Amino acid sequence: MKHFFTAALSLIFVQTMYSQTPVVHYSLGMSEPWTHLFEVEIIFGNLPVGDSTLDLSLPVWRSGRYVLFDFAGGVEQFEAFSPKERPLSWDKIDKSTWRIETKGSEVAVRYRVYANEFSSRTRGLNDNHGYVNGSAVFMYSEKYRKTGVTLQVTPYKGWKVTTGLERISDTTFTYHAPGYDDLIDCPLEIGTHTDIQFDVENKMHVLSLAGDPHWDTTTVIDGLRRIVQACKKFWGDLPYDRYSFLIHVTPNASGATEHMNSTTIDIRPFGFGEPEGYAGFFSTAIHEFFHTWNVKRLRPKGMDPYDWQRENYYKELWIAEGGTSYYGGILSVRAGLKTPAEYITSVSKAVKEDRERPGNLQQSLVECSFDAWTKFWKDNEQSFNSESNYYGKGADVCLLLDLEIRNQTKNKRSLDDVFRDMYKRFPVGSGGYTMSDFQRSAEVQGGESLGTFFDNYVRGVHPLPWEEVLLHAGLALSPDDPTERPSLGITASEGGNIPKITRVVKGSCAYDAGLNVGDELVALNGSKIRAIDMDKRIKEMKAGDTITVTVFREGILRTFSFSLRNAPTYEYEVQKVKKPSALQKSIYESWLATEWAKD
Repeated sequence: MKHFFTAALSLIFVQTMYSQTPVVHYSLGMSEPWTHLFEVEIIFGNLPVGDSTLDLSLPVWRSGRYVLFDFAGGVEQFEAFSPKERPLSWDKIDKSTWRIETKGSEVAVRYRVYANEFSSRTRGLNDNHGYVNGSAVFMYSEKYRKTGVTLQVTPYKGWKVTTGLERISDTTFTYHAPGYDDLIDCPLEIGTHTDIQFDVENKMHVLSLAGDPHWDTTTVIDGLRRIVQACKKFWGDLPYDRYSFLIHVTPNASGATEHMNSTTIDIRPFGFGEPEGYAGFFSTAIHEFFHTWNVKRLRPKGMDPYDWQRENYYKELWIAEGGTSYYGGILSVRAGLKTPAEYITSVSKAVKEDRERPGNLQQSLVECSFDAWTKFWKDNEQSFNSESNYYGKGADVCLLLDLEIRNQTKNKRSLDDVFRDMYKRFPVGSGGYTMSDFQRSAEVQGGESLGTFFDNYVRGVHPLPWEEVLLHAGLALSPDDPTERPSLGITASEGGNIPKITRVVKGSCAYDAGLNVGDELVALNGSKIRAIDMDKRIKEMKAGDTITVTVFREGILRTFSFSLRNAPTYEYEVQKVKKPSALQKSIYESWLATEWAKD
């Protein structure tokens, strides 16, 4: 393997001669980006003389995504050397760990990493740009995980680097981090991207664009300013010196990931011709930015500190993710990015989604949070029917808990106070909080026990009391009279020439007949079917009609005949009551930072 950083190797080993503490230096190169190969070197100096081995590992997951990856599978040409370039013996002891026989106090390792996973926001490199989430590229030694590190990046010709790491030198792209966890929580954007700097609350912020989103930059920066200001007002601080919004623009982009002082957001071009495009972007941005506090600094016990070699289990994801989803909507209103009326409409939709998901009555939020690693990110044909959603239902429960606390305290306290209290009491590095800590804080702020609430809606699967609790804010929930109409109980996506079933609702006629998620829809009553036309064709039929559905399942043509049934369809509407009490009016106004009469 070519020695990419011999000069840096010599320099670091000279430095260790005058230091008594361990030294860890990373180098990153990309001499042929079209091969998708990053070139990595790590130098360890001043290691204890008595240590005969050094274990290096790659994480098996990245923060912000509760699923295991095979990062080690992309490692190529691993080598280890002594200061004089003498090869050191090594052995791989598990799927993600390399054990090196050190034979001294200095070790250098070199390897390549295949990187072509931009969509998962882990590691990507091509002839256009590079992106590094350090957990997918940089190995670490658990023993020296808290040792300060330096990183030197050698970009491809003419490329630059944008990252939240502390810069030591702009000309040599050299950076410092207090430890490994800090290093990998500051992703690197490397390429010819455009950086736009703007100041908010006396802190520098960067909008970094890899690609052209075809948007109005002034509108976007104004929205980001509002987001920063709203979150600062909520939490009371901005816990960083500089923050970067790293934007990847590609045709099939989706998703985003939060970090300590940055976020990576994937968006599609040409999606900003209508206001909905900006609204969707700001919704994502405020969710990820709120994570700067909730998750990155206020963490459940199971993730403080992270264990990079296995699943990190916790029952509080409904607080970490659901709470963030809830406040993303509320703070959008307070920031002026969404009107109160628009938010109330979204509550109507949330009620419908909650009550139409059978899994919400099967799996509690505690179970859903704990099983995230084994179930949530491995969606299958039974997920909708048997599992809850710690994002959606977690946000719903936070909304109801907020209004419950406001009502109990005559609007003197709220869920805002609970999160601020938790943020002060459980700073990152303190070992994290438990659900009991969160419930206790809610009860202190609320002034009375919330045991029944938590037992029913967090640990239990009782139907959420939307009608009762929304009235605390002067909001009445009324379902329209249910419309009885024929329904198969399935949803489908086009998936090329043949639509594919993506959901089968428990208790529907399709469910009882044996149709499965993944079945390819060939024909309905003998005629070719498209997903976009399916509902229209079903509406033309009536309950009791015999329906024949032809599908491909595992390459075999199957036919299912059964009687079509009616299913009630509810549409919910949330409206302000005509004559609110003084307390209802007060709660509504402080909750949404508006005046009752204005809406």
